[in-house]
Amino acid sequence: MTNSLVEAAKKYTQDLLQVCKDYPYHNPEHSISVLDRATYIAMAENVGNEDLEDLQLACLFHDTGFSEQYEKNEHIGARIARKWLEEQWHDKDRIAKIEKIIMATVLFSTPRTHLEMIIQDADLDNIGTKAEFVTSQKYLIELRTVGGKDISDCAYWQFVYKLLTKYKFHTETGKSERHEQLLRDTEHMEKYLSMIGCEVPNIEPDSMHEV
Repeated sequence: MTNSLVEAAKKYTQDLLQVCKDYPYHNPEHSISVLDRATYIAMAENVGNEDLEDLQLACLFHDTGFSEQYEKNEHIGARIARKWLEEQWHDKDRIAKIEKIIMATVLFSTPRTHLEMIIQDADLDNIGTKAEFVTSQKYLIELRTVGGKDISDCAYWQFVYKLLTKYKFHTETGKSERHEQLLRDTEHMEKYLSMIGCEVPNIEPDSMHEV
């Protein structure tokens, strides 16, 4: 479900993200994928029209910060969203809500509302799908080539294993559609780490951090 404001935001953000069109993972297509998945979850969970519009706008803007810098860009995306929405004379309280939804995409942040739960599940939707390993490979390439990270294969795949082990889907839709595959992916990752000679990490509380 879309409307004229969402369609205008889609064009604006897709144009803005053209600077990222060659990124292996955080490219314009990823934002559309998050939009589609979030919309699907929202409609499955009976989110109202106004909340759906706010969620869709947050999805479209959530990665626009990449147009300015690679790391810690969520607050930039929120700023870009605020500026554009103010220019559209959007309601100020709804703009503030959209900013909070965008900030829920910070990795390992704790979502506090239903909409924040939806966008987080949608943003990490590769978890619990059969494409998870391929998608993770794309992210590793991006971290090295775009993000400039000097990260070993072992360190990266240990991080992925921790993410698979620690992440819990928040929405009922995510739980019902992704949980079983998530468990299988975790088992496969454990076997993969052993196969490439990397230690399978013990998962301790509060042990997660960004790569």
